[in-house]
Amino acid sequence: MIIQRNKGVITDALSVSCLAKISDGFTQGHVVQVVKEVLTERRIRQQARKPLTAVEFITALTSMSPVYQEEEESFKVWYAKTPMGRKRALALTGGNAENEKDKGKKKGNKRETEKKKK
Repeated sequence: MIIQRNKGVITDALSVSCLAKISDGFTQGHVVQVVKEVLTERRIRQQARKPLTAVEFITALTSMSPVYQEEEESFKVWYAKTPMGRKRALALTGGNAENEKDKGKKKGNKRETEKKKK
């Protein structure tokens, strides 16, 4: 967990499930940035006396702008049109980019052969 990787200690005072629900709509980068903002060297030293709470993270998260559903959908549509997006879609459907290229070449060869015949 990102909190533990940044020297945070998870106790019963920290509601991780609450953080998970509230952070929905924020990117992984936002979450990492919030954790680093909250877990300063001073705050890490205070954990023994004052355990981390969800409110500390939520307060920092409120200064961030979430990624709205419409933005995410428009990004997905755009990404699907990129070469990497098409390769990913082929991989997810079990297709192979190399096979698709070979099919295109074979079709091209048929057209060239037909033109030569005429």
